[in-house]
Amino acid sequence: MQWQWFVYTEPLREPLGTAQGVWRSRQGIYLRLQNEQGQIGYGEIAPLPGWGTESLGAAIALCQELPPQLTPEIIAAIPDDLPAAQFGFATAWQSVGRLPYTLGNWPLCRLLSSGPRALQEWHLGWQQGYRTFKWKVGVDSPAHEQAILAELLAQLPAGVTLRLDANGSWDWHTAVQWLRWLDRWPAERIEWVEQPLPAADWESLERLAQGFAIPVALDESVVSWRQLQRWHARQWPGLYVIKPALFGAPARLNQLLAEGLPLTQLVFSSALEGAIARTAIFNLLQIWQPQHALGFGVDRWRPVTLLTSLADYASEWQRLDNYGKNYYK
Repeated sequence: MQWQWFVYTEPLREPLGTAQGVWRSRQGIYLRLQNEQGQIGYGEIAPLPGWGTESLGAAIALCQELPPQLTPEIIAAIPDDLPAAQFGFATAWQSVGRLPYTLGNWPLCRLLSSGPRALQEWHLGWQQGYRTFKWKVGVDSPAHEQAILAELLAQLPAGVTLRLDANGSWDWHTAVQWLRWLDRWPAERIEWVEQPLPAADWESLERLAQGFAIPVALDESVVSWRQLQRWHARQWPGLYVIKPALFGAPARLNQLLAEGLPLTQLVFSSALEGAIARTAIFNLLQIWQPQHALGFGVDRWRPVTLLTSLADYASEWQRLDNYGKNYYK
């Protein structure tokens, strides 16, 4: 299988503030495969080293080292410390001769800006049909964020639910104070809190999950399939937020599901990947059958259109190739 690749850097439509800092752009690698019959497939490597994946440099080094002809054995040998590359090459290989995909429609969760801007933003999301929202916390003081959240919950119509995401920014004291405060609110208003403590503090995360009424979801703790495997073995009682573009080869998740991982514990979410990875994920969702609104309502920062024709793929390849090509093979 012949292949080509290039590195892209695309600025976000506006900066995204999180507890880990401000995102201003997204980088990745687009892959294009072609078999002897001339059939085309596409993939995307979109690492986020701050979330526990390989660096973009490590992914570039892999692409530079691989031969001009790919085989299933070469792709299967990509090491586990390159999970974004595993996803990109596996989905690219699987797509050859199968594009365009037939994609399903799934309810989405819309990400709101951190801070008081959320008080105005949810209105537009509501008008667009969103009934689940996600709000980043841990960016400001707990007192300030709780005051905003109380006002936000008072504004949201009945039937609308909210997810909070701390991105591992709280310490134990702050997390306990927050969860006690959240326990005062009706359970149906707040679905869960994502990653209240750093990923390495697994014992404290388990104590939080067992000590409060509000569910706790893991995010940065389960970036890769190996991490999810370990938490599943510990019988984690909460939820897992999975970013498929960072997780590794999709077959890894299929294996865990076959071994008894409940679909009800999985929440699928965006890593601000590009259109090629996003379309591959939505194709995989037809196998994974999500049970919760998808965390892909992020077009305010990186608008992504699902690709529904081969012409769409070619146009996306050309668009980003022309935009900011750094390497090519």
